[in-house]
Amino acid sequence: MKKLLLIAALLPSLAVIAAEPSVYGAGNLDSDNPYGLSPSEKKIYQNIKDIKELKKSVRTLKISFESINERFEGLRSVTESITNKIGKIDKKLYSVDEKTKIVSQEIKDIKDELTALKEYVNETREIQTANQEKIKSVLGELSSLIDSINSTYVSKSELENFKASINSKIDTLLKKAKESSISGKSGAELLKEAEKYYKRGDYSEAKIRYKKLVSMKYKPARSNYMLGEIAYKQKSYAKAIEHYKKSISLYDKASYIPTLLYHTGISLSKLKKNKEASKFFKALKNNYPNSKEAKSLKN
Repeated sequence: MKKLLLIAALLPSLAVIAAEPSVYGAGNLDSDNPYGLSPSEKKIYQNIKDIKELKKSVRTLKISFESINERFEGLRSVTESITNKIGKIDKKLYSVDEKTKIVSQEIKDIKDELTALKEYVNETREIQTANQEKIKSVLGELSSLIDSINSTYVSKSELENFKASINSKIDTLLKKAKESSISGKSGAELLKEAEKYYKRGDYSEAKIRYKKLVSMKYKPARSNYMLGEIAYKQKSYAKAIEHYKKSISLYDKASYIPTLLYHTGISLSKLKKNKEASKFFKALKNNYPNSKEAKSLKN
């Protein structure tokens, strides 16, 4: 009986002792190392632990993503800069390529001109060789005539006629020699040579070729216009007007018509034909008001 009473008295104390382990962390899911967990609590604790680890991983990934994004932005900026530089380089390369083409064409033109010049020199030499006997013959005649003059008295007028005859023969020989140098050439070749000589200011050679082009009926409008320009520059105004009229009668839509009208008007003014000149100036202002020639005229 005493034993039973003792056990009964100790039961409340045992209950308190049994409940006290929670005070030391048993069943505490917030503890770093919980113990005394039920199977459900263990699963909850494991889930909580996994969530914490996941949060850490997410934070780490977020930091990595932000770092990668910053690097990507920097890389994109560098890429855009490189792309712009490549674009500029492409433009420069295209410009260099175009300039190279132009230079190559100029070199080709120069080579063609040198070839044409060599051919011209060779032809001239051949012509000179062919005409050498004729020149010798003329010189022989000249020598005989001089001997005759020395032995026979002649008047001053006869001597002048003799000089004129000799000069005429020499001019004829030279003219034939020049004409022979262009025989057999195409219209395109002659036009190219004529323009070359005109630009150089060698109007004599240019004139021979433009006249030949007119006789060949190769671009006769332009050739007559250029003959007019040569005559205009040499102040042969009547001859210039003659060629200008032929040119415009053949083709009146050419790009050089404003210059043709302007020079015709000036040529007529030089010949004191001011009334006729004013008609050409008026036609120039009415038909080509925006041309530099029309703008140069005083209202």
